[in-house]
Amino acid sequence: MNKAGLGRRIEGSIESLSGLVPALVFGFLMCALLAVLAGVAPVDLATTVWTGAWGSPDAAATTLSKTTPLLLTGLAVSLAYQTNLLNIGCEGQLTLGALASSAFAVAAAPLPGLVLIPLTMLVGAGAGAAWAYPAVWLKQQRGVHEVISTLLMNYMAIYLCEYLVLGPLGDGTAMGRTPEIPTGAVWPFLWRHGAVGVTAAPFLALLLCIGVHLWLSRTCWGYEIRAVGSSTTSSRAAGIPVDRWQTRLFVLSGALAGLAGALEVATVHHRFYRTFSPGYGFDGITAAFVVNASPGWLWLSGLFLASLRAADKWLQLSLQVTPNAIVIIQAVLLISVACQARFRSAWQFMLTRFKEVRSGYR
Repeated sequence: MNKAGLGRRIEGSIESLSGLVPALVFGFLMCALLAVLAGVAPVDLATTVWTGAWGSPDAAATTLSKTTPLLLTGLAVSLAYQTNLLNIGCEGQLTLGALASSAFAVAAAPLPGLVLIPLTMLVGAGAGAAWAYPAVWLKQQRGVHEVISTLLMNYMAIYLCEYLVLGPLGDGTAMGRTPEIPTGAVWPFLWRHGAVGVTAAPFLALLLCIGVHLWLSRTCWGYEIRAVGSSTTSSRAAGIPVDRWQTRLFVLSGALAGLAGALEVATVHHRFYRTFSPGYGFDGITAAFVVNASPGWLWLSGLFLASLRAADKWLQLSLQVTPNAIVIIQAVLLISVACQARFRSAWQFMLTRFKEVRSGYR
């Protein structure tokens, strides 16, 4: 690459970060201010989060296990957003994917592990994809906004799974859970410390994020998708099949959320519970938009949010801070990122003024 091309790429990267970085800095400063108002030193808050998330092998393993659903649901939201669609239904898709994969693994217990594990993942992904398709169909055929349809379908999925797990798919108890999946469907640990360990799931999620980033940035299909995200009208005029790409990516988005649920069953819980998800589908929205829905940077937001999730009990034990403080931190950061256009405008104004002053001195 020549110097001019490299310079343009660097300038473009700086411009794209000119709103995001100041917004995140402002968000962290606001979190620090809220901590002070709550009577907690910001340094103590950061130290406690670090200790609870990475201070021991058990804590690190827990954090990595929580990173997997955050990466996959964040990738699901990011992928749909590439075509100007917002998938708010990851929570329902994740829940259905978890229940479908658990029920399938129990029913297909005689299969060998080499067959059972990938089939269980495919069933979970298929359930999430099937639950996502009606939303994009309603959007294209009836004009129903996907935010409304996916939000309502979350509750439909959650209550449907609750009925099924308390009835025909349950283990016969009042616990609201399926029978435990067979050992052939359980992912083995790559590293283990006591009762907790790390499987290949977080690394698989990371590879999927990197793969999607390369697909979007280095292929002709990615160019078409980015064109659709920039302007559907111009894309249609250029002959790009807008509706087809929106359908494909939205269904694939649901598949990723369903896969997140299947991985939770196969690597963490080993069965489906009625209170299965602590809100991973909604946290995926935060994970996606904290990094501007960029799949290549999801690892950063995923690790950060997983660290907060893993340290919530430490906040209560060490600082007497409610675990709901984690939700407040996420909300402050998300609101700050949503206002990044203001920060970008301020950056461009200061840059213009600097150039004017510099030219005046010359």
